[in-house]
Amino acid sequence: MPILKKMTENRSRLSSAEAKVADYIAKAPERVLKMTVQELATAATASPAAVIRLGKRIGVQGFTQLKIELAADLTQQQLAMNPPGDVVKNEKVSSIKDKLRYNAQTSLNETVDQLDNQLLHQSTQLIATAKRMFAFGTGASYLTAENIAQKWGRLGYVVVAFKDLNELLPLLANAQPADLLWVISNTGESPEAVLAAQAAADAGVQVLSLTQSGTNTVSQLSTVALHTSRPLEYPNRIAATNSLMIQFMVIDIVFYDLVSQHYETSAAKLVSSSQRVKTYKDAFNRHN
Repeated sequence: MPILKKMTENRSRLSSAEAKVADYIAKAPERVLKMTVQELATAATASPAAVIRLGKRIGVQGFTQLKIELAADLTQQQLAMNPPGDVVKNEKVSSIKDKLRYNAQTSLNETVDQLDNQLLHQSTQLIATAKRMFAFGTGASYLTAENIAQKWGRLGYVVVAFKDLNELLPLLANAQPADLLWVISNTGESPEAVLAAQAAADAGVQVLSLTQSGTNTVSQLSTVALHTSRPLEYPNRIAATNSLMIQFMVIDIVFYDLVSQHYETSAAKLVSSSQRVKTYKDAFNRHN
């Protein structure tokens, strides 16, 4: 949900000081993006504590995150007023390259900057102790689920990627507490992702989620919730380019952290799996 809308819907729960801050943000959002906590508090005739409390009240982790979500809201508003689409008719290749590079750099930088190191370590610990891991995603997010299965499969983990609830739900119904479900959903609100997370929670299975920043149903159902930045997605987009790319980045960070924390064992397994593939390719080439 857009942060300005969250402030509006939570208006009745705000204290008078928090309401002053919310009103100022709504009045001058572009100005707020360049402010510190103290500067915003002064401009809104409130206290820094009121700024922090407002963020907590609407489910935002810190002032930096508040500004990130605010910037994303303003960008989406601008795009809605003048939707350019992912690509325009007869667009120059140089323009496409520059646009994609800018979007990629922005999304990756925002995601890496806002990732919480403690949550990353908690994710690593969940995975390291899992007996089995199920990765679930629909649409483009299923490609991320497959990426998880491929990476952790090389380390000897029992992990399966799913995009069909008809296949996943029976397994969750008979899952064990040592099992882990990793749910990938850009919005965190797709009906299939929410149902998968809820089914796992009901079965006592721990849930690790990867969604965009902000409060959403999937992250609320999770044992540990990781977040990407809110990717720049045009209203008339033709592909989930940015969301998929930054999901892959987060997966890589968690994977490398796990390998680093369990280096000797992980390195041996990676070498073994690589050698097995090399042996197969050599044998295949000899017979062809």
